[in-house]
Amino acid sequence: MECCGHLSRFEIHGTSYSSYIDSEFGDKSMRVQVGKILEVGDQFVHEYDFGTTTELRLKVLAEREGVLQKKAVELLAHNIPPVIPCDICGKPATQICSQCIYEGGGWLCELCAPQHECGEEMLLPVVNSPRVGMCGYDGPGL
Repeated sequence: MECCGHLSRFEIHGTSYSSYIDSEFGDKSMRVQVGKILEVGDQFVHEYDFGTTTELRLKVLAEREGVLQKKAVELLAHNIPPVIPCDICGKPATQICSQCIYEGGGWLCELCAPQHECGEEMLLPVVNSPRVGMCGYDGPGL
């Protein structure tokens, strides 16, 4: 979920694994093999960017089986993008106002976006990412 180098942390089995270790809070390093701490069925939390925090609640659904190759294993996950309606007309939103999102709105379609009161310079594309509308994030999130 990386967008531009913010700090992040995982909470797994009551232990905090952080990109910035703060021993005062008992954080451990994120440089740990997830296969050693997670099993199928485990649920955990990921927080990204402590200024405009995106929080994901995740669950391990399966484990890859097979012989390991010499190449590194690449893990990918992709959700089905939600259809978010335009706040004005109800058509599918294609733009999000990076100011109004903090008040729970600002979703706009192509036709309604040019008339938005905050101005077109505040608009970002709606992308399939939990970071949509945050911190200037504009993709890829396809």
